[in-house]
Amino acid sequence: MQWHRTFLWFVFFALIAGVWTLYFENAWGWALLALGTGLVLTWRRYQGAKVAQWSKSPATNIPPEHIGPWADVVSQLQRFTKMQAESAVASQETANAIMLAAQALPVGVVALDNLFKIVWFNHTAKLHLNLDQTLDVGHSLLNLLRQPDFIRYAKQPQWPEPILQKLTQAGEDKRLVMQLVNYAGNQRLLITRDMTQIDRLETTRRDFVANVSHELRTPLTVLAGFLETLKDAPPDALSSEQKQQYIELMHNQAQRMQALVAELLSLSDLESTSQAERVELDMPVLIGSLRQQAEALSGGKHHFEWQINPHLHLKGSHSELSSAFSNLLNNAIRYTPEGGHIQVTWAVDEAGRPQFSVTDTGIGIAPEHIPRLSERFYRVDRGRSRALGGTGLGLAITKHIALRHNAKLNIVSWPNEGSCFSLVFETSPVS
Repeated sequence: MQWHRTFLWFVFFALIAGVWTLYFENAWGWALLALGTGLVLTWRRYQGAKVAQWSKSPATNIPPEHIGPWADVVSQLQRFTKMQAESAVASQETANAIMLAAQALPVGVVALDNLFKIVWFNHTAKLHLNLDQTLDVGHSLLNLLRQPDFIRYAKQPQWPEPILQKLTQAGEDKRLVMQLVNYAGNQRLLITRDMTQIDRLETTRRDFVANVSHELRTPLTVLAGFLETLKDAPPDALSSEQKQQYIELMHNQAQRMQALVAELLSLSDLESTSQAERVELDMPVLIGSLRQQAEALSGGKHHFEWQINPHLHLKGSHSELSSAFSNLLNNAIRYTPEGGHIQVTWAVDEAGRPQFSVTDTGIGIAPEHIPRLSERFYRVDRGRSRALGGTGLGLAITKHIALRHNAKLNIVSWPNEGSCFSLVFETSPVS
């Protein structure tokens, strides 16, 4: 051990002093002992000063050399400093991981002090509450969210239940569920969840159920009315012509309900099933089959022009693309007056993308209706659409099929002049 050396130096000088005193019979030996001891103490003090200077920053400074008995202290301190540095690095990595996890949370988190001043918030909270890191940290949340209901909620002694708040940001309404909780003594956390999309889906669901009920109610009412008439009428009250007329009307309404249910099932399948298996399709053959159906449906009332590229093929689902193309053709036939012109094109557009388009000289559509045409049951003219046999689901189905085939449904229309419906495929054609 290092203290042994200091002790041996003291013994060495003491022996010299004793010998000097016995031999020369004077006190100079003791003076020599004092001088040697002073030199040793001074040297040790110098070594201690080097250690003290190093200890001001042991993590970055190089340990001093030739420090005698201080070497053990420096070694232990250096080992402790290294352990502390490793522990600090590990703690920092853990803290960074926790912060990154908090930033990635799908809910908003705002850390507040006991006066509701913002300490920190994650990215989701920034989007929910429109917060700014440089401007809002250190400011009271109650001054930023000036909602009377939320302020009353925040000033409660406890927050056993969350609160639902409606906020308007950049002209868009948001519905947020907010919950305050205590943590770390008198600190608070504000947790926010965006319920806007869920509310929209719930509204869509309610509208869908209401629309289906409304669409089915009319044909069911007609059927029930005619059946009641046939059931309750005396045997000779109705002529055979009237009975035939009633049966024909009931048949039409039954067909209408059947078409509606079939399209509802088709739409449900498209929304709930995975991507359909894609195979290479002979598109001219597929369109040729639809041509026969369309011209038969028209019954010679329209003039058709077919511009089909015989060498342009595509990979996709035969049944789905047949349904999408058929919906566009049927709409053109329904809404184009007798004698009108319908042009059907299958070719590549200017960007080299496959495109199926149907252009007609029909009644056209006002610009304000175009963005909503692919919504379920949306009709520009409900009475006219029902009279022509439309269910209000054709374009919704077409849009879903387009999305499943990496395509886009484009609609261009001019009131009283006609419309052009196009499916533009982003996938490459098959040569």
